[in-house]
Amino acid sequence: MSKSTFLSSPNTQQPLHKSVLLANNSDSENQYYQSVQQYIDTVLQTGDAQHSAIKQTNLLTLGQFGFGDGHEILLLQAAIEHNNQQQHNNKVNRVHLIVFAQQAINCQQLEQTWSQQGLLSLNHPLAVHAQALLNTQLAAINGCQRVTFSQTQLIVDIHFGNPLEQLKTIATPHSQTIEHWFALPDTSHTHARDHYFNQAVLWQCGRLSRHNASFYVAVNSSATNSSSAVTLPAIDKQLHQCGFNSNLVNQQTTQNSADDIVIAERKALTQQLKQQFAYNPTPKHVNDNHPIAIIGGGIAAASLALSLAQRGKNSIIYCKDAQLGQGASGNKQGAIYPLLTPENGPLSQFFQQAFLFSRRQIESLVSDGFTIGHQWCGVLHTGFDERSETRLTKIIGGQDWPAEIALAVDSKQASKLANLDIDKTGFYYPLGGWACPFEFAQAAIAKAQMLANVTVVYNSHIKKIETSPQGWQLFIDGAESSIATHQQLVVASGAQLTDFPQTKQLQISGFRGQVSHVPAKGELAQLSTVICANGYLTPQHQQLHCVGASYVKDPKHLVFCAQEQHENSLKMKQSFPNSNWPNDIDVSNNDARVGVRMVSRDHFPVMGCATNVEELFKRYALQQQSKDKPSQWQRYWQTTPAPIYDGLYVLGGLGSRGLSSGPLVAECLAANLCGELSPLNLELQALLSPNRMWLRKLLKGKALM
Repeated sequence: MSKSTFLSSPNTQQPLHKSVLLANNSDSENQYYQSVQQYIDTVLQTGDAQHSAIKQTNLLTLGQFGFGDGHEILLLQAAIEHNNQQQHNNKVNRVHLIVFAQQAINCQQLEQTWSQQGLLSLNHPLAVHAQALLNTQLAAINGCQRVTFSQTQLIVDIHFGNPLEQLKTIATPHSQTIEHWFALPDTSHTHARDHYFNQAVLWQCGRLSRHNASFYVAVNSSATNSSSAVTLPAIDKQLHQCGFNSNLVNQQTTQNSADDIVIAERKALTQQLKQQFAYNPTPKHVNDNHPIAIIGGGIAAASLALSLAQRGKNSIIYCKDAQLGQGASGNKQGAIYPLLTPENGPLSQFFQQAFLFSRRQIESLVSDGFTIGHQWCGVLHTGFDERSETRLTKIIGGQDWPAEIALAVDSKQASKLANLDIDKTGFYYPLGGWACPFEFAQAAIAKAQMLANVTVVYNSHIKKIETSPQGWQLFIDGAESSIATHQQLVVASGAQLTDFPQTKQLQISGFRGQVSHVPAKGELAQLSTVICANGYLTPQHQQLHCVGASYVKDPKHLVFCAQEQHENSLKMKQSFPNSNWPNDIDVSNNDARVGVRMVSRDHFPVMGCATNVEELFKRYALQQQSKDKPSQWQRYWQTTPAPIYDGLYVLGGLGSRGLSSGPLVAECLAANLCGELSPLNLELQALLSPNRMWLRKLLKGKALM
């Protein structure tokens, strides 16, 4: 929005419609909600006009300090719905809101607060929007949680934790900038303002914002006569210094044209961040109408096609089978739950963000009418021998885990949760459960085809890929000429991920997994949660349980194995030797499914630019011959982009947790390819990078061989 149209004091301009939160509040609260409504109406209205005039991507990006009771998000949801009703013949902007809140909050706390406020009453205008936010199962965890509303027309990234820590590793997107910021009243209070309104935070906000972005600082009118009002001029000065147009309630808007010094400072911060993570090149923004090619047909490929389609990006999927989800994604039931570690490091934090995103994707598809077998029945994790019990005890005691993520249970509680006799303590993941992987893949593609031009080429087993001046050429078996050429190609082919010369050295391994299908009978039929012990066991679905799985590295074949079937029948007996119900596990029908899961040593998936390993080792050979100090080479590897194959990307290595991790890494890759803000920061993207195993050694000055 241009400076001349920036939101002025709430007393000088009427909003387009009255705030639905104006009821049973004090005068100061009513004035505040009316000012929020005015802000939202103004930025949506001017955003429509701006993007229509310059024919941009219809994406309006907003920033917000503080979460509060979530009222501002509900009002934004309602305003977007109102706009849809008023402008049903026009293409309405996508809106992306990025929220930073020092204090985490979960949906249980929100539900309690909103119930007391009456927002969940059936006749309340915001009830449907409040329920939509509650359905996202927002958790009190650090990091970014991406939630979507209104058919992804509204994307909300909620960053809980220290704002500076969250901001400083967010990648600067190629084509998306924050246009307007809104600060909730409590963020400028004495107890909180140092977390939000300091130079380091505001400069990082500036790095992600367009020049002359607007910053609206809301203050309850009752606060303007208190000691907190003394801080407002200081906040205004800081915003001015960082190049924002500031607006404080009941004060004149400060119009500030970002000068050359401010712009240079922002560019310097961007360059500094690029240098910090230069060793991990991120995908280039694809700014054309050419479809992105995807090799694969499982969770990874389908998730990527959906995330691209939600941004209006077309894709062509080359699936080697006659239908989707026939590889490792072909199991009847797959468990969904986070992988936690005692120290709650990056791996643990990634999986908490990822499995929650997977839940939301599944729920969104189901609400759209697609059939995906699933059950949010929780997951009960127990040990099965001394080593595993010791490990689990360390995880339980390692952190004060949010109850919505995991909670320790005794044997009595475990038995009640499972509806079976469990004579052990355990760790329960209440938001976990199971879903049908191949039905998810099919639903994701079907939804993607409703949003963009998405083509699936079945029975096309790509055996070779070659680069050319026109792009990446794809060859099927026995063909001398390519069947297609694409400028951008993503290899997301599961067990075939390392079949190409360009990807064969990826440091991931294939593990055979045979999952047995067991009839529901006896006590076993009563199982009401997923059990993870020595293997996993699911509640019945269509009169069958899934139990398994075998774990055989570098398998020689994928045919049914009677020995593995027998071993699967013993897994629960070995885990719970004092219980009777494992005797009901009957595998004599020899009903099973075999797949190959690609697993990395560090348990992270693989996502990003395909590494040119040959060129990497050539550079390493020069280092070996050099007489330069090791520290100089460490600096070189840190600040020099690792060699990649231009236009070639990798998405896979999901292991046995494809449903828990695949949708989020696909969302991250899609955001990068479209030049948008990613739900994963640069530290996590570096840990997902295909080059990470080699660069980890080089950055530490260690030998590669």
